[in-house]
Amino acid sequence: NKRNILFQALLLISFACFSQENSPEKLFKQAKTWQYEGQYHQAIETFKNCLLQAPNEDKLSQQQVALYADALLQTMNCFQSLGQAETCIDYLQALYKEVPIFQKQCLRDYYSVMGYALSRTEKMKQAEDITLKVFTLPLRHESPERYFRDYAFAAAVFYSNPHYQNEVIEWCEEALRQAQLCKNTSGEQWVSAMLGNLYKRNGRLNQALELLLQSKETAQAKHDDLGVLNSLHTLIDLFLYWDVPEYANLCASQAIEVESNMSVKNPSISAQTFINKGRALQQLGEKDSILYYTEKARALCQTLPYNSGMVDVDLLHGSYLTDLGGDSLQVGIQKLQQVATQGTVTNRAKAYHHLAQCYLKNRQNKLAETMLDSMYALLSVEASPIHIHINHEPIVNHYLKTKQHDKAEQHIALMLQEQQSLKEKRLNFNLVEAIVEQQTAQKRQELKIVQLEKSNQRLWFLIYVGLSLALITLIVVFLLHQRKQHKLQMKQADEKLDILQQQLQQSNAEKELISQEFDDIMNNKDHRQELESLTPSVLQTNGESKFRQR
Repeated sequence: NKRNILFQALLLISFACFSQENSPEKLFKQAKTWQYEGQYHQAIETFKNCLLQAPNEDKLSQQQVALYADALLQTMNCFQSLGQAETCIDYLQALYKEVPIFQKQCLRDYYSVMGYALSRTEKMKQAEDITLKVFTLPLRHESPERYFRDYAFAAAVFYSNPHYQNEVIEWCEEALRQAQLCKNTSGEQWVSAMLGNLYKRNGRLNQALELLLQSKETAQAKHDDLGVLNSLHTLIDLFLYWDVPEYANLCASQAIEVESNMSVKNPSISAQTFINKGRALQQLGEKDSILYYTEKARALCQTLPYNSGMVDVDLLHGSYLTDLGGDSLQVGIQKLQQVATQGTVTNRAKAYHHLAQCYLKNRQNKLAETMLDSMYALLSVEASPIHIHINHEPIVNHYLKTKQHDKAEQHIALMLQEQQSLKEKRLNFNLVEAIVEQQTAQKRQELKIVQLEKSNQRLWFLIYVGLSLALITLIVVFLLHQRKQHKLQMKQADEKLDILQQQLQQSNAEKELISQEFDDIMNNKDHRQELESLTPSVLQTNGESKFRQR
């Protein structure tokens, strides 16, 4: 019995230790480590193990809800980093069935993540429908982090929908307000970039530029490379939109530098970096390097949905090849035709415009007219806020030659509107220059202040050095004086010692002289006694007188 009890106790202890090592918190932490190191497949599997441990209970704690909601979000982020948008949808649908809390307690969290995941594919209608359901559900154990996620994802899903532009601005602004309350959140710069682009669409250029530049600086301070890239990409769109390709090219070069230094890269973001560089060069008229950047972007877009990157590659590459002409013409036409078939409304309209210009240039007038009709049909149906530049002059010349005066007048009116728009763009260009110059002047002023502070610091440093040198000089002089005094004292002591030695030697000499005299006296005394003992008679008769003579 005792053995059985001991064995059962050991089993319980082992089970407890095993359970602790495989707790949801431990698994989530391990999954985040895998994710941070770029080991996305291991991270996805570990996040799933964490989610499978979620208890099917009506009442979950705030910590539990936050943990499982974040695990779901990071699972989706891992798939996006892998460029596997379609696989992500299938995986999330399977999790919905395997993890019961997503069907009830965390249903809003599931809809929010799934809506954004769908928007990364071609299923925009489903993405919008499921996202609208998010705001009809309560958020249990509400937190700023989850509110930020919901508003940010909703803004991203409806970002290109012309009928929801006001709502998208409101969602972005609310997401940024929630971000200020979050203890730890990523994506703030991403939302700022979206909002900046929305301000741009609505002509609020000053707000857009200030927000985007501030967003970029904030991301740089946090070492958030993805945030920096999102801000730079939107700045590039802003400058290209307002015909300022010089600034766009500068931002594109900065984006490439940031992307090249990233340890863990997102293929969609990296591809967009190279596409934007090519777009800036194309608008500058510097076409020699466009092919290099399109091919780098194409390699990254192979596993992405067509409208998540490859459509922009084909549009840029196709327009480049048709402008190049010759043997490249037909390949360029095929690229543009694919965009016109599979792209978004804006990209399809751009593709039709490039094809029309190409056909007019090659005197294929019927095909050119078909492309123009298709382009205007799209633009008349969709109230797209995105500007599409149209080269009207070849089109007007064509309609005048073919005596299609109605269409010629229509395009002349559009061309006049375009000229007015160009004037407005020039004003906006001046505004851009003024804002950038103002910010540059501010930076210069800050630099002057720093330099002045450094000058003051240098002045104090020089004063300190001068005082130190003076003090050292005084110490050296004092030591030299002390050394001189010491030598003088040593010399005087040596002289005194010499005198004492001389006096001692003299005393010794006198002592020896006295001793010698004493010895002589003693010797004379002994000699006398000897003489007296030998010749007493002589000494008695003659000695006294001799003695006295001495």
